[in-house]
Amino acid sequence: MSPATVRGEMARLEQLGFLVQPHTSAGRRPTDMAYRYYVDLLMGQPMPSPRDSNAVELLFAARSREIEGLMQEASLLLSRLTHTTAMVFAPYISADTLRHLELVRFSARRVMAVMITMGGQVGRRLLNLENTVTIDTVERVSAYLNRTIAGKGLDQFDRGAPGRGARFGDGGMTMMETVLDEIRKYLGTMEERVFIGGTANIVREMDRAESEWVQVLLEALEKQYFILDLLKDLIKEKRLTVRIGEENRLRELRKFAFVGTSYPIGAGLSGSLGVVGPTCMDYARTIGMVEYMAENLGRRLWNPVE
Repeated sequence: MSPATVRGEMARLEQLGFLVQPHTSAGRRPTDMAYRYYVDLLMGQPMPSPRDSNAVELLFAARSREIEGLMQEASLLLSRLTHTTAMVFAPYISADTLRHLELVRFSARRVMAVMITMGGQVGRRLLNLENTVTIDTVERVSAYLNRTIAGKGLDQFDRGAPGRGARFGDGGMTMMETVLDEIRKYLGTMEERVFIGGTANIVREMDRAESEWVQVLLEALEKQYFILDLLKDLIKEKRLTVRIGEENRLRELRKFAFVGTSYPIGAGLSGSLGVVGPTCMDYARTIGMVEYMAENLGRRLWNPVE
């Protein structure tokens, strides 16, 4: 092609709205519409590289990792692999139920209760007991409660029902009542959580001319309601979402691109995760990583205990 042909094609693309020249002495750059055209061609095709997928699989290989720690590390890894700011939403709704209970005996009168909900939340309480209990009693009470109360939420929880007809002696029955009280308190005080990783990437990746918008976004990220609204929308949409520049309904994101999706947890619950970065981000890699991370996180939260 001759230089004249290139200039002509560039001018035509500018007329069509795919390129823009910010000012007279600047070069042309893609518009939001141009990135949208490119992303639409990508949808359904991106896959993470073997190196990236191995990094994600290594994260989820440690089965003993606590759920909250896992989500924080997932946000950090996703941000590092995509050079963006990543957010992982751990939901809680009033219908959240107990998935699994683990009782660990520390001494004759001290027991640790580990509570895992269908939403992937983990609570730990160290209980001081009135009566002594044996290891055998603790194990039998733990197994009995898992059979009796698994799948129940706060509104279905009858404190007295699980213990009716049980035979664990005075120490075992007293411990059961204490554990049930702690479960009720825990289910009644849980709240939604957002884990954010890589906020510094926003500063590094954005053009200096857009520093004012970076500051606006960083201030918005400190507001939990801003992130919650953003990530809850993904659960409603139930599909991968890519919003570029002015496509974002939130003013704070209109100079950025957002890629996110939801992931299933079980029992009708879903979480979500997403990334925020410059409109010139590596969409192929980012879309592939967001989908792959969501798939693995959802699979892990379906089976938090093995």
